[in-house]
Amino acid sequence: MHDLERCAVAVRDRGTVLEGYVAAYLDGTMTVAADQGVVPGALDAGEDVEVLVLDEARGEVRYSGWVSRIGATTVALTDLELVSTLQKRQVARVRTLQLCTGVVTPPDGPGRAVSFVVVDIGAHGMRIATTSRLAPDDRIAFEFPTGGGAVRLDAEVLRAQRTGSGATQYGCRFVDIPENATDVLFRYVLRTQGAQRRRRLQS
Repeated sequence: MHDLERCAVAVRDRGTVLEGYVAAYLDGTMTVAADQGVVPGALDAGEDVEVLVLDEARGEVRYSGWVSRIGATTVALTDLELVSTLQKRQVARVRTLQLCTGVVTPPDGPGRAVSFVVVDIGAHGMRIATTSRLAPDDRIAFEFPTGGGAVRLDAEVLRAQRTGSGATQYGCRFVDIPENATDVLFRYVLRTQGAQRRRRLQS
């Protein structure tokens, strides 16, 4: 179960400390292979952790457990207990203020350049703020930077929302998004949430 699915290991006081994939999961022990190897000191044997698995079939699956073995490229997590399962469409978004440019195309007209700020984003949609006037069913083609490169996305405008300041924000969903782009956005959300938690703890 979960073989080769993306995952992230977190420690309560430090947030995400390891990202990688599930190399094996058998008899309550999960072996996680780290993308960049296991950073010395990032985890201690016996430490309580939470692991988030981004399962293509089951969605976002969280477990709690403890570290039973640490290697150069893998860690073993033992006595895993299921904490929650959240289908992908329900996965929380992360707040960000990322300036993007792209091309917006209405259903029956030519495309035009557009600049906007991504206010929050998840694997399946985003909320943006822009001075450009958008309408439901408009399509926005753009690239979103994730820290490890940019991912190309197409978003459909669903609705307009007036904010308390009088500005207009737009709710959008991603369309025709390939699975690898969904995974990239999942990882971006995890990293950003972890960084935000660490900043809150340090403030």
